[in-house]
Amino acid sequence: MGSRPRTRPTLLVLTGRLAVLLAIAVALALTAAAAARAGTIVADSGFRATPNGFSFQNYGDAEGYAGLNAVDMQLIFGDGVCVVGKGAKCVLTPGARYWMNDMNGSMAGGHCYGMAMLASITQRQQLPRFGISSIAALGGGPNAFDLEIKDNRALQRAIARAFSMQGVSSVIRGTVRGTPKQILEKLKQELTSSNPATWQFGIFQWGMQGGHAITPYAVEDMGGGIYDVHVYDNNWPGDDDRRLTIDTNKDTWKYFAATNPSETGSWYIGNAKSGTLRLMPNQPAFGTQECPVCVGRQGLKSKYNQISLSGMPGETAHVVITDPKGRKLGVIGGKLVNQIPGARAYPRTSGPVATATGELSNLDDTIDPVYELPRGLKLKIKVDGRKLTDEVKQSLTVVGPTFDSTAERIRLGPGQVAHATLNPKRQTLSFTARRRAAFPKVSFGAESRSAAYSVRVATPGAPAGTTVFFAKKPRYGMLRIAPKSKRRQAFRVIVNRLDANGEAEFSRSYSIRGRQQAYLYYGPLARKNGVARIVIGVPGKEAQAKILKLRRTG
Repeated sequence: MGSRPRTRPTLLVLTGRLAVLLAIAVALALTAAAAARAGTIVADSGFRATPNGFSFQNYGDAEGYAGLNAVDMQLIFGDGVCVVGKGAKCVLTPGARYWMNDMNGSMAGGHCYGMAMLASITQRQQLPRFGISSIAALGGGPNAFDLEIKDNRALQRAIARAFSMQGVSSVIRGTVRGTPKQILEKLKQELTSSNPATWQFGIFQWGMQGGHAITPYAVEDMGGGIYDVHVYDNNWPGDDDRRLTIDTNKDTWKYFAATNPSETGSWYIGNAKSGTLRLMPNQPAFGTQECPVCVGRQGLKSKYNQISLSGMPGETAHVVITDPKGRKLGVIGGKLVNQIPGARAYPRTSGPVATATGELSNLDDTIDPVYELPRGLKLKIKVDGRKLTDEVKQSLTVVGPTFDSTAERIRLGPGQVAHATLNPKRQTLSFTARRRAAFPKVSFGAESRSAAYSVRVATPGAPAGTTVFFAKKPRYGMLRIAPKSKRRQAFRVIVNRLDANGEAEFSRSYSIRGRQQAYLYYGPLARKNGVARIVIGVPGKEAQAKILKLRRTG
């Protein structure tokens, strides 16, 4: 009986078998690699990127999503932010408006902190403690991953309000700023399924650049002193494999930030001295916050003035603050320096965010820290652009219970600086524009019992390097405006009055020279038909003073 003849396998059959064998080999290799990498979970909060993180990616301001408004400011600081009215009819104090605008501007580079915080407290079912009745009020549920951001103003505003929590005093005071080993030990204690407290990582590149916020939720002991912290990164929605690594032998940390595995990212690294890894608490953000920008008794509770610098996403200059004894506060030589007793500095996070191609758009973007200083301290403020590579436009804001002002559209290029001097007790501010640049518009806030005022001063045609001195006399509803030079200088003053009836604008242009001084009396605008005036005169010759009425222009 003859045997069945054997046939040679076809190429197709061989290819199919090889494909199966290769697939098995790859699967075994991946399994072996995963097994080799697997460690022991030593802390776990129960959070997971899916379903507890958001399904959409971190975003900037290009989408046009909603930011903070007057209702949000009341949720943060209470009714003391309102001169008159409540809810949607609240007329914000000028200081509150400046603070709100600065925060909204800071979100231009990304909303990472807001997304990290809101996801954490949603998973812990703590939204009511944050002033949100339930996840249904944000447009869905039962998890954060189920929410849609587009056309969802409630969610957009909630993320914006959560973002702003990194700028309130309670969160600043509660931030853990230890070494990587110390922060790891804190995480081991805090990350449990029963602990109501939740935290964010604030991570920065060297020199406190490119701040980003991510959510730690578990710690895995990889052996040999190496620990992987499992994190939700809002630039990687739905990715449960993101890890921040801490080496306890070297007391270092590292994290690779990118938008997806196919795109180039950037390493964030640090050691025991870098200060580039911080642990930021959520619990202090619940409830009414200490208010540096409020009126009445609530405002007087604040012991600090806040100084901040903001602008469009991209490069930023840095504020360097000096007290009367020469002690400094600010980013100097790429390092955050604080030599002023009682002062605090808090680096802010905003990104990075992805472009349409998937690349990170603002790894070089850095928001300058928020600085808190004792409210009566006289200060010299330098806006330092010496490390810039291109020209930028910045706004310097001072808000607090004793003073509020903003210098808008400060133009700085590589190697250039601008200067200001602040005396909160005397309520004076002087500003010197940089060389070869126009003087910025300077705004001041004031309020009466029934209205809030924003006073803007422009100096058309002012020579480069111009210095202007301002002195507020709130008790008399007055602002003194004085150029340092005796040459003729033109000014334009615009006063916006905001009250329960809406907003009205008044303005006047004038010029002074020599020993002349100008005083703006805006106080009469508190009356229904009151008229604001500018009085121009020379000290000692009051009888020759010239009086100009402001005209209603809007």
